[in-house]
Amino acid sequence: MSISKKLYCNTCENETNHKFLTESNREYAEFADEEERHMIFHERFKYKFWVCLGCDTALIQEVYSHSGMRDHEGNDIYEYSYYPERTNIFKREAKKFIHIDENLKSTYNEIIKANNMNLAIVSTMGIRALLEGICIVEKIDDKKAYALNKKIELLETESNIPKSITDGLKSLKFIGDDAAHRLIKTSTQNISLAIDLIEALLTQLYESKYDLELKAKRVCEAKIQEHNKT
Repeated sequence: MSISKKLYCNTCENETNHKFLTESNREYAEFADEEERHMIFHERFKYKFWVCLGCDTALIQEVYSHSGMRDHEGNDIYEYSYYPERTNIFKREAKKFIHIDENLKSTYNEIIKANNMNLAIVSTMGIRALLEGICIVEKIDDKKAYALNKKIELLETESNIPKSITDGLKSLKFIGDDAAHRLIKTSTQNISLAIDLIEALLTQLYESKYDLELKAKRVCEAKIQEHNKT
């Protein structure tokens, strides 16, 4: 039975169906003693050969993992690389935030630059730092809550952020921890989703709030003018 999946094709410049042809596996292990009774480190490499069903262009997909690559629930994490490198890197333009703290704006712009240079670890560490910075601007500091998880929970009550959003923000904390403490890369797609969420948070906390206050002010001014005419 043939296996196929959608992958980005540099030639077709789109996601197309690719046919799986073959794979090769390689492993590396380190042991604590000469008898090899206790493994202290283990790496796994899997090389998969795919061919585009649209143009017959081939690529190699490298699937990598090691013994320390696990999320906070103990599930294995895999890093994917492609040869030749895919040309659809998730590049994006920075949003023009006007009404946010300058330090937050500067950190956000650095995240976008890192993302566009495909610096996965730097991007995820920056996202976590920006989340910490937002808590500080919202006056949720270490005196109120030391752990970032607790600070995120306080965003619900003190900054009126819905629980559905703060649950997502806690996931950003974990990918930032993986990058900072274990040098584990997050996939390009997940980084893009994380940036989407942080942009939405900045918009809700600052841009939308300012716009709402401005429109409310204009309604009040219009009401006063109407009253004065009568």
